[in-house]
Amino acid sequence: MGHWTVEYEKLAGGDPVVADAINRILDDEAHGQVWLYAASASKTSPWTFHTRGRLVFRPVTISALFTGVYDAVDLPNMPVDAVATRVFDARSGIQIVWSNLFVDERAGLARLAELTRQILPATYPTPPLGGWAEYGTAMAPIPRNYRFWIPTDAGIELHFPDRQFGRGLRVITVPWAAVGDLIAPEFAVITS
Repeated sequence: MGHWTVEYEKLAGGDPVVADAINRILDDEAHGQVWLYAASASKTSPWTFHTRGRLVFRPVTISALFTGVYDAVDLPNMPVDAVATRVFDARSGIQIVWSNLFVDERAGLARLAELTRQILPATYPTPPLGGWAEYGTAMAPIPRNYRFWIPTDAGIELHFPDRQFGRGLRVITVPWAAVGDLIAPEFAVITS
């Protein structure tokens, strides 16, 4: 009943061990997105899923940002925007996640939650249906609420998927200065 396309960038050149480690995870992410949407896709209505992954390079990080759209044309509440991210240490190829980026993951997530409560309504002044207060659990300091992010020059760019805060993707940036004291020493250079 449907079809899908996935286009994404991969690494070439450099240290082959690092490039291979990162490319394997990028392949897994691309395949995982397809199977997530294909497995849950409509069995009664034509559907499409298209996503694109692009790489973002910074001095010590390589990030992948996947954005796409799932659409079952004849069903209500369509289309659905898709997002996924992966962040890697360019020096070793390991994934950077909250548990190794922050010296204390719980404290880091608590800070992200606190700042999200401030930045999200300022960035999106028109609240989703029900108002921002209705989405308090979606801002709770737990990893699944903050699973999509990439480092940028300005800070931690958080990507919130469709329906986490109403319809559509939401993107905010938490400045490095607001979380710098919580960054693990081996990743301190990420803030510059």
